[in-house]
Amino acid sequence: MTQAPTETLPEGHLRALQSLAERQPGQDSNFVNIAAAQALTSLGLARHSGGGWEITPLGRNHLLRLVSGDDVDGVANAR
Repeated sequence: MTQAPTETLPEGHLRALQSLAERQPGQDSNFVNIAAAQALTSLGLARHSGGGWEITPLGRNHLLRLVSGDDVDGVANAR
């Protein structure tokens, strides 16, 4: 069971989430702290698949909230 993310994340977790958000398919991966990525997974903000670590829609929404300060539920899923 995942916990709801809080509005603030520790700096290392936030950096890991931002790194995951910047990843592009087919490009070399940037470094992601595994412990931070595992913590993000427990919050539902990231997941690990056969292709490695990736940000979830909830993780993208969390970053958008931090940037905009607004409630933007569903915006990352609008693509």
